[in-house]
Amino acid sequence: MYIVSVLIEHGTNRLSQPFSYLSNNEVMEGVRVRVMFNHQKLIGYSLGCQYTNLSSKELAMRDGFRYNYILEVIDDKPLLNKELVALSEQMSKLYITSQIVCLQAMLPKALKPKSGKSVAIKSQKAARIIQKGEATTKTQKALYQYLLTPGIHFVKDLPYSSSPLKGLVEQGLVEIYDQEIKRIPQISSTQEHHAITLTKQQQDIVDGIMARSERISLIHGVTGSGKTEIYLALTKRMLSENKNVIMLVPEIALTPMMVAIFKERFGDDVAIFHSRLSEGERYDEYRRIAAREVHIVVGARSAIFAPLMNIGLIIMDEEHDASYKQESAPRYATLTIAKMRAKYHHANIVLGSATPSVESYARALKGVYDLYELPERINKKPLPACTIVDMAQEAKANHYGLLSRLMEERLEQTLEKGEQAILLLNKRGYASFVKCEDCGEVVKCPHCDVTLTYHKSENSLKCHYCGYTVPMISHCPHCHSSALKRIGIGTQRIEEELHQRFYNAKIIRYDYDTTRNKNDHVRLLEAFEKQEANILLGTQMIAKGLDFENVTFVGVLNADLTLAIPDYRSSERTFDLLAQVGGRSGRGKKTGTVVIQTYNPDHYAIVDGAKADYRSFYNEEMKFRKLAYYPPYCHLVALTIQSAREEDVEKAASDIKDYLVRQLHQVRILGPAKLTIYKLQDIYRMRIMIKYKQADEVFKVLNQLDDFYNHKTRKVALVCDFNPYTAI
Repeated sequence: MYIVSVLIEHGTNRLSQPFSYLSNNEVMEGVRVRVMFNHQKLIGYSLGCQYTNLSSKELAMRDGFRYNYILEVIDDKPLLNKELVALSEQMSKLYITSQIVCLQAMLPKALKPKSGKSVAIKSQKAARIIQKGEATTKTQKALYQYLLTPGIHFVKDLPYSSSPLKGLVEQGLVEIYDQEIKRIPQISSTQEHHAITLTKQQQDIVDGIMARSERISLIHGVTGSGKTEIYLALTKRMLSENKNVIMLVPEIALTPMMVAIFKERFGDDVAIFHSRLSEGERYDEYRRIAAREVHIVVGARSAIFAPLMNIGLIIMDEEHDASYKQESAPRYATLTIAKMRAKYHHANIVLGSATPSVESYARALKGVYDLYELPERINKKPLPACTIVDMAQEAKANHYGLLSRLMEERLEQTLEKGEQAILLLNKRGYASFVKCEDCGEVVKCPHCDVTLTYHKSENSLKCHYCGYTVPMISHCPHCHSSALKRIGIGTQRIEEELHQRFYNAKIIRYDYDTTRNKNDHVRLLEAFEKQEANILLGTQMIAKGLDFENVTFVGVLNADLTLAIPDYRSSERTFDLLAQVGGRSGRGKKTGTVVIQTYNPDHYAIVDGAKADYRSFYNEEMKFRKLAYYPPYCHLVALTIQSAREEDVEKAASDIKDYLVRQLHQVRILGPAKLTIYKLQDIYRMRIMIKYKQADEVFKVLNQLDDFYNHKTRKVALVCDFNPYTAI
């Protein structure tokens, strides 16, 4: 008899502890099991078992309750190795969340411990010879000889009718079986990425990283400086030492390009892992990795949980990017998980960026990380010349268009030369909001404390937070006036103006609205790569990692959008965006130019971003961080208090603040304050921010609060987010 420890599929913290079940057979750690829980059949996750020589009746007598038996063991072998099971437990403690939520973050949807329909293994009927012998008829003999040739012979593809095959099966010479067909994602790219000889500087970096084990290295290299070639060389060296590699990129849009590069260099030894794959593809890729059929995994954030063994290197390209921070439970930082996995495997971590996070660069300057600099582009290609346009001066000159005169001029020159342009506007939709000119009311989402965005292509108003959508209204819902005005700009409106101004230009709009389906992002970028369009217009999705040789002009339509966000990282975000998107210009043989439109032409984030002068920006930003006591001078934890009742959230926030003041010392507590979006999906939200240096006391108090609000009361929920990327 075995007592099996099982985590059930409920993500609620009230049920986050393991439950004990009985089994007549040993149940391995890491397999899914079906159990009865509260009169429901649920799927859980085995954390291992312990043998007992007591009967079920004796156990009931000893423990005071009756044990249920496991109904079914679903898997033949564990889904997660011991390292990842232990990692889920570490994450649960670190992020004050349930272990089952951490496990669900690790597994593809098809393998998560959830009840319901699962993804099946895809297979087709195939035929193979199982015994030597003499076939009877001439056709059977020909088919027999055909089946002797190497390869898998699918029944549907055999160049013979079913009759000779049936005869061979009846004679016991051939069998028909189910052959699994792996759903391997197809990656295409029109660019070639042949191996090149590393420069001395690149080779020195590779040698330096390989010479030191269990280290974190930061490669700070300007855009186009050859960081990817260093990643490839490091990967090759790791494979030669029989070690495996995880290659992370921040955006799903960048994954196909990086995969294409890695596949060209390493063939089928590369697996892909990101959320835009189909369930079947993710399922098969996960199983390929777990079965040790590949040694390299390329993917977005979730690829950090790939079940690779013997990891030698974890690479995070564009390490500064916000998408490396998971914003929903378990709210992990990818770099933190990478450090945990690297410690387990005694592996190296390489961080790469043209605009490293302020925290990472500070650690590198202190010697916590090894720092490598690449200050120039490959072959000493110049960075694009950048011009800042003051839009206030444009208005004084009676030019009120969305495009400045210089932007129009540079675009026209680019198109005339048959070259390509990238335009960035970090705001999708057509207009930011709809306002009544009579009463002044703005049309808002009924479920969220935000305005609805007008989308002209669908003639609808949308909430970009909860998805609420209504047809465009003709009258104000407050005063019934028809004097409605669309205010602000989005990518749809810019696209319309570009068509009017440059009517011969072919434009690809690349934002969330045009890349919702599985392969949209690949299709659109591939079309631009093939020069089927002159202009690529998009949001921040186009700012980094893309490499198009014919792009010689980049335009930033409104650099102030990120700068205006009331958050301590707004300057850093602005600098990153400008330096990164500017780096898309002039990456080929032709030189490039950049134009940045702004109402804040003297702000250091914009001035330094235009010059891609990271060190100058870093020095200014660190002055602000020190003065305001923000990371890297402290750690942050954001406590979000949320409830469907406004009075409940206000009272709980006040009570929590009082408790924190009594219990914590040598910390700074900000708030409580309403979040910028106070109501989201009919839930009211307030936030308290704690700035601290020593974590032990803070963790103890937060666990006490979590135990009360997430285990003992249902009125209010408390969410802890450690070192959040945004403080609003």
